[in-house]
Amino acid sequence: MRAGSENGFLEDAISAFIQPRLMKEQSLRQAFDYIQKNREPFIRDFRTLLRQPSVSAQGKGIQDCARIVKKNMDAAGIKTQILPEKNGNPIVYGEAKSKSSSKTLLIYGHYDVQPVEPLEEWDSGPFDAKLQGKKIVSRGAADSKNNVTSCIKATESFLKATGDVPLNLKFLFEGEEEIGSPHLPGFIDENKERLKADGVVCYDGDFDETGRPKISLGVKGLLYVELRCKKAREDLHSSYAPLVDNPAWRLVWALNTMKGPDGNILIKGWYDDIEPFTPAQSKLVGKIPFRGENYLKEWGLKKFLNAKTNREALKKYLMEPTCTICGFKTGYIGQGSKTVLPGSAMLKIDFRLVYNQNPKKLLSSLKDHLHQHGFDDIQVKALGFLEPSRTKPSAPIARAAAKAAKIAYGRGPVILPRNPASGPDYLFTKRLGLDSIWTGSGPPSAYSHAHAPNEYTTTDDFIAGIRYIGAIMQEYAGTS
Repeated sequence: MRAGSENGFLEDAISAFIQPRLMKEQSLRQAFDYIQKNREPFIRDFRTLLRQPSVSAQGKGIQDCARIVKKNMDAAGIKTQILPEKNGNPIVYGEAKSKSSSKTLLIYGHYDVQPVEPLEEWDSGPFDAKLQGKKIVSRGAADSKNNVTSCIKATESFLKATGDVPLNLKFLFEGEEEIGSPHLPGFIDENKERLKADGVVCYDGDFDETGRPKISLGVKGLLYVELRCKKAREDLHSSYAPLVDNPAWRLVWALNTMKGPDGNILIKGWYDDIEPFTPAQSKLVGKIPFRGENYLKEWGLKKFLNAKTNREALKKYLMEPTCTICGFKTGYIGQGSKTVLPGSAMLKIDFRLVYNQNPKKLLSSLKDHLHQHGFDDIQVKALGFLEPSRTKPSAPIARAAAKAAKIAYGRGPVILPRNPASGPDYLFTKRLGLDSIWTGSGPPSAYSHAHAPNEYTTTDDFIAGIRYIGAIMQEYAGTS
């Protein structure tokens, strides 16, 4: 009798462990079947969204794009609102409640895109969403309307196929990521209660260059500035060069004091607050399969800057802050010659920042540096602030995403301790106190032409990205 009771207890315990897992696997299988059956409608909706311009830097098409995103979310069964950001572009916010879980996942993405210039270098219209075989060529195809659409369609697949979602879902799709998310901090502070969650997925990433999914446990920060110098009222005949200060030279000379040929930033105190990688983060760096020769081939280059080996290049890419001239405008840059002395000059610089650098503190350091070097005639205008972020490798959302990658792609992910790009991840890790990962689907940015002419993803990558975020939802629901 006692032995039978013990056997019965053991059977009940095994059943209690196995049954939920079987139900979870069945639910995900049903969602995957729905995705496959609706492949063509999903691609059609994706291309419709791509055809709508949403260039935040130029204020083009933002409101109309937000309405299309909301329409797609409503159709998927997500309860959705368009929430205004004070003086900024609207947030498209949605929720899907779970009948089976009390856990909540917040998913971040953005529907705005980069400017399309230079227009003449596109093989087709930047918003035509043209199909070239399996390629979909369009601004936003890889960054990041593919990822936004994937999140919506994954949720639809669970709701339509199973009548439920694996856990409570909250969606925050903004329209200012490509200009540094200037109004998102205020929105986060005003909506902390609304945004309560257990973890965050910033679904705005791409694949590793080896073709494996990529999970980043944090991102670099960003300080974006504009420097201006004006002298004469207008451009002058260049013969007056001995008599009139040249603002272009003033900016060039200022730049020479800010960064050396070895890549080091020369502004006093720039490196003071940097926190080195922890042993756990350093261990991850050693596992990253960085094939630098593929990047060099794609870019038409023979060697990396200030790095003799792939491993050295990777460490610099992940671990060092940067100072990059993004554009320089002055004088005459048209065809042929025109001998002028510019009356004004302007340039834009982005500084990528690593943990624990603060962009506002460094802006003050930059201004002090220019003053101390005699460049008070140069005006500094800040255009964007993003703090760096980080999440521990042991975080439940990181472990869940790694399992999901194997389910969706049949292979493990590449895990980066830090993404060399930037985004508003710090708002989730620092302001909301949540673990957050940065991941997504699609060709590596080095190949997909993200931020450049002829940006693309593929139909296969898009559909696989829906399965991937769906698997993340399912796996995270089962974590403790």
